[in-house]
Amino acid sequence: MSSLPVSLGRLVIPGLLLLGACVNRPTKQEQPAGTVSQKDPPLVKAPSTAISAPWFSCGGTQNIHFDPSIPPDMSNVTSQFDANCFAWAEFIALNWPAAAMGGTADAFGSPGDLGTVQWQTFMSKQQLFPPEGGTPPPWGTPPSISEDCLAEANVSSQQAKSMLALNVVSKFETQFTSGSGNQAFPLELPSWLGAANGTNVWYDVRVSQPEYEYIVEKKLYNAANQQALVDGGTGSPVVNPMGSWQSNSIGAIELKAAWMEVPNPQDSRWNAYKLSPAVVVEPTTQKCRATTVALVGFHVIHKTVSQPTWIWATFEHVNNAPDHGADPGTTSWNFYDPQCVPRTIELDASCSVDGRTSVTVDCTPNVSPPYWLGEGCPAPVPIQVTRLTPIDPVAQATNQIVQAAIARNYPDSVWKNYVLVNTLWSRTPGSNPTTPVKTPLPFTGATPPLNVPIANTTMETYIQTGTPDEASNCINCHKNAGIAGGSGWASDFSFLFGLASEPPPPGQPLKLRSLVPGRPPKVVYPPTMRRILR
Repeated sequence: MSSLPVSLGRLVIPGLLLLGACVNRPTKQEQPAGTVSQKDPPLVKAPSTAISAPWFSCGGTQNIHFDPSIPPDMSNVTSQFDANCFAWAEFIALNWPAAAMGGTADAFGSPGDLGTVQWQTFMSKQQLFPPEGGTPPPWGTPPSISEDCLAEANVSSQQAKSMLALNVVSKFETQFTSGSGNQAFPLELPSWLGAANGTNVWYDVRVSQPEYEYIVEKKLYNAANQQALVDGGTGSPVVNPMGSWQSNSIGAIELKAAWMEVPNPQDSRWNAYKLSPAVVVEPTTQKCRATTVALVGFHVIHKTVSQPTWIWATFEHVNNAPDHGADPGTTSWNFYDPQCVPRTIELDASCSVDGRTSVTVDCTPNVSPPYWLGEGCPAPVPIQVTRLTPIDPVAQATNQIVQAAIARNYPDSVWKNYVLVNTLWSRTPGSNPTTPVKTPLPFTGATPPLNVPIANTTMETYIQTGTPDEASNCINCHKNAGIAGGSGWASDFSFLFGLASEPPPPGQPLKLRSLVPGRPPKVVYPPTMRRILR
């Protein structure tokens, strides 16, 4: 991918990020599910003096333009419906064809289009946090895949510029340095996801330019500099930049995408998915190969002036998984097989969670796999998945309005096949800390309440309901996010800061902690995935 020609941190540059994704927003009380007008909202053209892109009314609460304008903040949001419309405005803008890569408006979700969308021009976490605390490249630097990897995949360096580089097999970072405070539930159990078609799911994380600039300016890509910033509680806290209409900046945005491999991209089934070319690392052999991937899950979190504790939204493909206990019908589900049969797998003891040499992956939905992926370990197999908490009714109502608008203006667009699961925000957000604070961070006025589970089936597959004490949702996990090193100092709800490292002491290898429920912690060396970026 090549760089954007202008700064994503500023919204005043015509043609890239225009102020207008959310305008004319009248205050309106939330409508109960089922009371939203069943008539399709009219698709109208913007006045000639404004943006020429078409726009539509999202339930009468705000207008959303079909263009790359990322809204920098929520304005006059008083209901869950408002928040959902804002999330959809972000989704449309972030998935707009990247002009710098030759994308055009009429290609918004064109079936079979492999082009780059706007968020794919953001900086990847692998670039932002190089090994041993190295300095990340300048903003806009395309990911550079190693020459040996390109040779294995039979891909030229020119071709690689438009390809994703994927080697992360879990939404969670399952391997941390000993003592790390960033261990995500389910602790360090494997949390990779095999699709029903026998392929793997890969994960990609990106950050916006303002967040990148904040991290680079303060050198927080190095774990030692994070510790120096907080300086034992007497220094400064980690506080990401906030999106603002006044400063014309989108602020900090973090994105996480789940991509499913597609072995037969010419099949008409994939005309309903956003596709991208990719270079991936084969888990078993650690060899690189070229493939095509389909977008199946998408998280977006956004720190803004009105929401300093971030706005949290999650989307996924409509065909991912059926509701638990519901009739699966005739849908070709991505992660559910009505004819599922258990699979018994022979493997080396080092690959299994508990040292066994024979494990079984059965058809019980939403159970974490019993073995690791990595060199010499078995390949991924299909995992049975169901949705334990149905999509929120207000989100469903919002989805119907937006999907209808997409279908009218872009009849063949793949984006009409994606759904918002839910949006989490605060009615009474707290302010940013002025001094370093320990985790967990407080989150006041949560909407929906924090006892409501919010789970994406591709990213929270195995923790969809949470624990007896806490529901599974963004905040109950991210409130524990801390800086690198396990000191417990909060990192503004972002787990990315915990990925920073520093040069290891001479002669001391990296040790990893294994934490299996019911067994004492021990230091082990579980399989790791090969790094393919230079």
